[in-house]
Formats: sequence, C-alpha cells, structure tokens
Amino acid sequence: MRSLRYLNSVLTILAVLLTLNLWTLWTTAERVGGALPEFASTASAGIPNAGLQRYETNSLLKSLNQKTEELTGLFRSGAARIRMEQPARDRETKPAVAKK
Repeated sequence: MRSLRYLNSVLTILAVLLTLNLWTLWTTAERVGGALPEFASTASAGIPNAGLQRYETNSLLKSLNQKTEELTGLFRSGAARIRMEQPARDRETKPAVAKK
C-alpha cells in the first residue's frame, strides 16, 4: 500500500505540472495575438515541425512556379530561344574505340 500512495502522489504532481505548462502555453499564445510562441514555431531539440516544413515547401513551390511563368513569358516573346546543335536521335550511341 505504501508504494501505491507514493505512485499516486507522483502522478498527481506530474498532472499538476503538465496542467500548469499547458496553461502557460495558452496564455502566452493569447498575448502574442493567437499565434504560436517563437519557441513553438521552430524545430527544437531535433523534433521536426511538420507545419513549418509544409509552409516552407509551399513557399518554395510558389517561387518556382513564378520563375517558370517568367521563363515561359520569355520564350513566348522571343527574348529567349532554344538552339539544338545535333538532334538526339542522330548521335552515335557507340563509344569511340582507340586504335593502336
């Protein structure tokens, strides 16, 4: 019985500490303006932040789409051109053999 009393008291203390931690996070988020605190928005201690990774991926995709649209506009206006030296089907596929 003595070990159960000790276990119950430790679990109660842990529950109180976790509740205080949660309350602190909620009140900090309200003071910041509803956004996550700075320490919650970055990856800390090696734990990946999936939301931040998706945000960065989306922003990179948007910039790539913008660059592709700019390049397409250059091709359509004639400012950029593609020139082929030799068609790919006419190239020799055999490697050159050195003669002795």
